[in-house]
Amino acid sequence: MNENVNGYMLLSEECLRDSRYLLQHKSYRSAVGRAYYVYFDAVRALLASKNLSIKSHSAIKMLFGEHFIQSGLFNRSDAKDFHHLFLLRQNSDYEIDEDVSELDAIEAVNIASEFPLQVEAYLRENGFTS
Repeated sequence: MNENVNGYMLLSEECLRDSRYLLQHKSYRSAVGRAYYVYFDAVRALLASKNLSIKSHSAIKMLFGEHFIQSGLFNRSDAKDFHHLFLLRQNSDYEIDEDVSELDAIEAVNIASEFPLQVEAYLRENGFTS
C-alpha cells in the first residue's frame, strides 16, 4: 500500500476508535469532531491513491467530488455525509451556543463508521491493499 494511503487510513481508524470512546463517555462535541476526521482522513487516503496530497478542508471536499463522486466511484450520498459531518463539526467546535446532542453524536459516529469500509474496499479492488 502507498505509504500515504496507509498512513491516512491508520489516522481514520484511530479517529473512529476515539469517536466511539468519546461517545461512550458522553463527550458529544468531541465525538462529532473525531467522527468528521474519520471521513476526512479516509478521503485523504483516496486522494493519495491518485497522488494528490491536500490539507485544505475545502480543497479535499472539492477533489473528492471531482475524482470520486462525479466519476461514479462513490455515491453522491457519500459527499452529502461528508458535508453533513463537516457542518456538525463546525457547530460543535465553533458555536458555543449550539447544543450537540447525544443523537447528533450517535448519528455522526454511525455515518463515520461505514465510510472507511467503503474506502478499504475501493483501495483493495484497486491494488492499494492486499
